[in-house]
Amino acid sequence: MYKRLVAGGLAIILSGCAVFNDGYSVKIHKEEMETGYSSVYAEVIEFDGFKNKEYESELNMSTEEEVSNAIKSFDALALEAKETLPKGVKSALNITQKIKRNTTDLISFITEIYTYTGGAHGTTVWEPKTIDVTSENPHNLKLGELFSDKEYLSKLNAIINDMVKENPEKYGELWAKPEITAENENRFYLTDTDLVIFFPPYELSYYAKGFIEFPIPLEKLNPILKEKYKTTK
Repeated sequence: MYKRLVAGGLAIILSGCAVFNDGYSVKIHKEEMETGYSSVYAEVIEFDGFKNKEYESELNMSTEEEVSNAIKSFDALALEAKETLPKGVKSALNITQKIKRNTTDLISFITEIYTYTGGAHGTTVWEPKTIDVTSENPHNLKLGELFSDKEYLSKLNAIINDMVKENPEKYGELWAKPEITAENENRFYLTDTDLVIFFPPYELSYYAKGFIEFPIPLEKLNPILKEKYKTTK
């Protein structure tokens, strides 16, 4: 059973909040917990002020449930690992929310889940979400929903191929050709200026290289983006 790390008898629960002109806000609730064999640091993201309150409620419930399920799954693994870990070493779970874009029209964020239950290093997973806040039917956007051109995948792959050739110092150690396919096309997030396509550790290079990212300027993609997602200088 997890016990919360306490200070003066109170659980350490912190919150951050960003409020925007159109009235919606993004909060991140943070909590730390531990057992005799493991420790957990978890952030849960919460939205408020969406025009579509039903979706807002569904999104908040689903993100909280995702974190809760990750903790439960980790606890089962940590319980097994406690017999094999060196004395004084605990399993660890860190769940952090990385907000990449939070403008009045689009929210893009990554839930990063790092798990260590033994071995040379842990594993890290990114779970991205990009939401059109102004949509009458807000949802986690698929990559293809950003584009008006049906050939967007081949055009994005051509851009990435050029990036590899033009940046050997950054991409020279890749052991596989980066390619967006129908199976992995939703590994992306948005910033204010870029569409960032990413590949997880080991897929294109060794573990220490981490996630391999390809930031493509949105301005460069304007000719194939839907009108509402085009950027201006």
